[in-house]
Amino acid sequence: MKALVVKEFGGPLILEDVPVPQPGADEALIRVKACAVDQFDLTIRDGKFPTAKTPIILGHEIAGVVEAVGANADNVKPGDRVTSTLYLTCGRCRYCLTGRETICADFKGYVGIHTPGAYAEYTTIPVVNLVKLPEPISFHEGSVIANAIGTPYHALTKRAKAQLGERVIITGAGGGVGAHAIQLAKRMGTFVMAVDIGEEKLALARDLGADVVFDASSGDFSAAARKWTNDEGADVILELVGTATFESSLKSLARGGRMVIVGSHTGAELKASPQALIANEWEILGSRNVAKRELAEVIALVAAGRVKPIVTGTYPLEEAEWLHQRLRKQEIIGRVVLEP
Repeated sequence: MKALVVKEFGGPLILEDVPVPQPGADEALIRVKACAVDQFDLTIRDGKFPTAKTPIILGHEIAGVVEAVGANADNVKPGDRVTSTLYLTCGRCRYCLTGRETICADFKGYVGIHTPGAYAEYTTIPVVNLVKLPEPISFHEGSVIANAIGTPYHALTKRAKAQLGERVIITGAGGGVGAHAIQLAKRMGTFVMAVDIGEEKLALARDLGADVVFDASSGDFSAAARKWTNDEGADVILELVGTATFESSLKSLARGGRMVIVGSHTGAELKASPQALIANEWEILGSRNVAKRELAEVIALVAAGRVKPIVTGTYPLEEAEWLHQRLRKQEIIGRVVLEP
């Protein structure tokens, strides 16, 4: 099969013919129909993810068709259309047993890092990670659901618990996660300020329903946020960027506000005054991807047309290097997808 292989961290993506992987007893062989490309792929490729090892086939945002199943697989069958959750979990700890497997106590790793990735024609995935895709959802739409839509769904509904009429700021709003966060936040009846860099991304944010946009290339957005909220601050800040916007986000937070951190760079630090946290009763929350039961809820929203997957281009494997270059330059709007 064709696959893009990273032989050494920091090196190129090399298109090779490699053997088709064989599913283990608890796995399924997936014919990859679409694999979305995101910033996490660059983190892994650049050697900034400590447990990744080369050679590696990238790709964790997957949609495809089950080709074969292992001896113990009973929840999917050949021919099923599927996508996958990201985390490899134990299924036995108290977190897994209560639907919070994203914080599994015996975490095993990541699909596409510790299993073969989907920058390839075939991959194998544990069947416990697979979720069926209904027919109305295309494969390229299905590939972005678990991460680009599931991540902000979990952050907004389960962590921030955003409420009708609240004011929400979303940083990195024109990217793959941010574009879907805007849609979800508006569906929840909130008012949204979208923060990003560049007119194209801000235009997308407007089109998706953002009430106000701010071009962060001009710097600190807290003054604009305070003006928008009559100096009260935002009730919820969805922090998708990390270090570059942490300070502005904190200065933009209302009394009793919740800041949910989804995106961050390795080694980044958040500095906050304990006195300010106490005086304002701020909540600083982490949010990690999406649980399997939540993913089923997201798929239902997409199938019903209530959230639209934002896929701005589909490309063959041979274009992956070019797409990674564009991603580094922050030129990607929404999500782009590889079709092996």
